[in-house]
Amino acid sequence: MIREKSYILGNVNVVIDLALAVGAFFAGHGIRQLARVFYPEAIKEAPWTHYAWILIFLPAITVLVLRYNGFYRSQRVRTGIRGLIRLVAISCVQITVILTVVVYAFWRGDFLNFLSGAEPSTAPKVTQLVSRSLLGMTGLSLFVLLSIKTLAMRRLLMTLRTQGYNFRRVILVGSGKPMERFVRHLEGHPIWGLRIAGIITDREAKSPEPCAPGVPAEEMFGYEVIGDLDSGADALVNCAVDEVVFVPDAVPPERIAPLMEVCEEIGIRSHIPLHYFDAQIARPALDYFDDVPVITYWPTREIGPALLFKYIFDRAFGLIMFIGAAPLMVMAMIAIRMNSKSGEPVFYNQTRLGLNGRSFTCWKFRTMHVGAEERLSELTGENEADGPVFKMKSDPRITGVGRFLRKFSIDELPQLWNVLLGDMSLVGPRPPLPDEVKKYDRWHRRRLSMKPGLTCIWQVSGREHGSFENWMKLDLQYIDNWSLTLDFKILLRTVYVVLTGHGAM
Repeated sequence: MIREKSYILGNVNVVIDLALAVGAFFAGHGIRQLARVFYPEAIKEAPWTHYAWILIFLPAITVLVLRYNGFYRSQRVRTGIRGLIRLVAISCVQITVILTVVVYAFWRGDFLNFLSGAEPSTAPKVTQLVSRSLLGMTGLSLFVLLSIKTLAMRRLLMTLRTQGYNFRRVILVGSGKPMERFVRHLEGHPIWGLRIAGIITDREAKSPEPCAPGVPAEEMFGYEVIGDLDSGADALVNCAVDEVVFVPDAVPPERIAPLMEVCEEIGIRSHIPLHYFDAQIARPALDYFDDVPVITYWPTREIGPALLFKYIFDRAFGLIMFIGAAPLMVMAMIAIRMNSKSGEPVFYNQTRLGLNGRSFTCWKFRTMHVGAEERLSELTGENEADGPVFKMKSDPRITGVGRFLRKFSIDELPQLWNVLLGDMSLVGPRPPLPDEVKKYDRWHRRRLSMKPGLTCIWQVSGREHGSFENWMKLDLQYIDNWSLTLDFKILLRTVYVVLTGHGAM
């Protein structure tokens, strides 16, 4: 019965979406006609029948794209409202792009002629066949109509489930804290329409330990225990159940394999929540090692369009900055050379640690006297910073030119080369020294989980006043809340810090 309802609902969805695709075409044409009132010269007069041939493609493309994106699979517990609207938006963009390609390439026959080697079609120009504004307005109208339908259907199904209709009977297999968390999770989401029909305990029948503190063995977390691992197969066969969820706690996973085989044999859908690690920061995601499914915990943001754009922007804008800053770097090189002895280097390089602790050579303009590192032990007592870093405002090792370069962060400009090489990003936690990392507390090391940057949130937040602990917290705050907007804000604030020399040390 449940499968029949899901099948019927899925097909009803398809029929509605076919009708909405047609409606989106007429809505798009109506908006185009309305826009023509205000822009008569830009938008030419054309009746809807002139573009009616688009209806040959649009409904089919709409349904195929939505099906490909999983829109017709059960959304009962898959995603929230934002996720659904995002899915609709992505689908509508894809539909509009595919429709445009079909209309502009296939309709004229040029693409087919190109493949066959025939002469180009003598058909009219594309702009005479289809209105680009119509395609755009149709895509926008389709997004609005699909969003309204999706929200309305979701509201209807939620109402039915909270009133006791359209529910699924679920049997849980397991015990202990994992079971308790999952039970409370189901109880906290009645709109999912999942009813617990019973529990099969994974504790041995001879075990004197109760299933939960203060609860008799025949009941667990307020639900009837209908069997154990030995008798669970009979319980699954004899009970009316739609789905089985395995949350083992007292036995290894292989011990529940026989019950999973029973579910497969009798045709019951089964689930295994990956609850073995209760992550506080890392984001779990399903991944594969070849054909082996695994759960992956991402302590940083998973690679996506935004992070990919960040890496592309780093190289592109880094190259622009490198070229733009070339005259300034040449002047800095001349100033350092004029204030140095013969044979003393202009550049200074250090081994720093980057993404996940990988070492790389970090470049800077030399701002200290040659041999400054050997004198560090003499100045240890003058350290004005806490933690494993050394900071001294009146460091005698710094040259006169070096003090000026540091004040306006000019000494950091050679690190644009590290950005171009991919060792660093424009924005990110500053790369630490290996000796500093050796003194880190364990939670400090998470700042290495993101590519180091030329500038960071700490540097634009009054770097000379913050303690080492605050520095680490700011870096982790940046990692946990990273966004392109945050990067651009830090870059803009960096411009102010560089121009004013604010916070230099």
